[in-house]
Amino acid sequence: MPVIVLASALARWLPPGSGEPRLRVSGASLRAALDAAFKQQPGLRGYVLDEHGALRHHVAVFIDGQALRDKTDLAATAVADDAEIYLLQALSGG
Repeated sequence: MPVIVLASALARWLPPGSGEPRLRVSGASLRAALDAAFKQQPGLRGYVLDEHGALRHHVAVFIDGQALRDKTDLAATAVADDAEIYLLQALSGG
């Protein structure tokens, strides 16, 4: 099962006592894995996805150490059964 690892900036939005910010999920695509994570932690959805269901501009995703380049079609992004998916809030500004 893929594992979603949350950076501390996102993990702070989990309810107290949620434990380690690692979620074991099912899904063969990034979209399916994220949907499974949101079923476990519904409050996380609004910090990762916008109102249209797209990844927020300042959320970075790495799958097995590779940065996700195309954020437009999450369902087409395959993830292996043993994948590690890292979700981070990217920094911006100057």
